[in-house]
Amino acid sequence: MSKYSIIVDGKFQEGYEKHFPEYSQTVRDYLSKHKGVVIRRQKIIKTLYGNRFPDLVMLIDFPSKEVAESIFFAKEYLDIIPLREKIFKEFNMYLAPNEKI
Repeated sequence: MSKYSIIVDGKFQEGYEKHFPEYSQTVRDYLSKHKGVVIRRQKIIKTLYGNRFPDLVMLIDFPSKEVAESIFFAKEYLDIIPLREKIFKEFNMYLAPNEKI
């Protein structure tokens, strides 16, 4: 079984700061329950190439593809989405094998 990563990028809602601490803790607790390890969470300050300008990029590692894929469709995560929508006006999530290409 090889590791897989979830990559997230998002554009913040206006006033996201009010809800961010609760959202961040809720998501971190959820990821931890499923052996997700946050490798990096960074605020983006500038797009050098391209047309997209996310405010945040996050990389999370998981022990398997099955875990990485399934936990974001579980009811417990789906129940977090209304809070997530108070943080992000745009939200993208990608699945990638943790291997060299």
